[in-house]
Amino acid sequence: LARARRHGRLALAYLFTGPEGCGKATLARAFAAALLCRHADDDPAAEACGECPSCRQMLSGNHPDFLCIEPEGQGIKIDAVREMKKALGFDPLEGPVRVTVLKDAHTMQAAAANSLLKILEEPPPGNILLLTADDDAEMLATIRSRCQPIALSALPLPLAAQVIRDKRPALAEADALALAALAEGCPGAALRIEPDTLELYRDMARALVAAGTGEAGGPAQRTLTALALSARLHERREDCAVILRPLSRLVKEALALRLAGRAAASEDDREAAAWAAALAGAREHWNAARLSDTLEAITRAERDLRGNCNAALVFDALLLALISPNPLPQA
Repeated sequence: LARARRHGRLALAYLFTGPEGCGKATLARAFAAALLCRHADDDPAAEACGECPSCRQMLSGNHPDFLCIEPEGQGIKIDAVREMKKALGFDPLEGPVRVTVLKDAHTMQAAAANSLLKILEEPPPGNILLLTADDDAEMLATIRSRCQPIALSALPLPLAAQVIRDKRPALAEADALALAALAEGCPGAALRIEPDTLELYRDMARALVAAGTGEAGGPAQRTLTALALSARLHERREDCAVILRPLSRLVKEALALRLAGRAAASEDDREAAAWAAALAGAREHWNAARLSDTLEAITRAERDLRGNCNAALVFDALLLALISPNPLPQA
């Protein structure tokens, strides 16, 4: 982006793609601020200075040459695109360019997408459009083809944890790393995770390790623990994917340690690596077959939840399979 500005080769539209929470909207807004910065003439490749009148307007959310279109309810509606089209028909008010950000452009309704396509086919002069969309989102191929793609990815866990601590200075380093791991390196997603969700994941991992090492108590105690965790997971069912994905990764790590004697992925998530090593070392209770069955139970639960099965029953079956010595048969 800096090179494009320096050499005067800016595209009329950019499409930022990447996993949820990886920083697409943050980058788009920062790029918009740089394009509108009054000091851009001094160094076209510089970031926004943060001090000129334009930058102060951006920080206050009142810049007349900056528009941000966001989903309303389930997605971006046709009326929002029509209003944007009217605004783009006028010359920028304060500078040579107007910048419009369309967040989560993949949520556009069909009519809105077709209206946007017309804008991209005949873009009004003096305008730059910045679209953001999730990695796996379905968008019109004709819209993608008219945008310069900018692909983003998740951050390394230490860097993601640093971003999280910048936003939440009171957060302990270990908790920031754990949040980064839960969100798979996407700080934006991590910052939306509630502390109760992190604690629930840790409690589930502890219970899993205790079951593997034979320290979870007798059958009755294991069943009570499983049902109690299932009830807590049901209370936070909107965050269940945040918990089940890293739990699955923990079991995969344990399986890799058992089979190959080494971790399968990065060791940045030291907490998960320690639990995985504990599971892998519980030879009497958790052999490779048991770990494989555990992984299958988590995968099956994720599949059932996507299929709109009864969440309470899915969580009960999952936790009993993970912690109870005699898992219930699957339907």
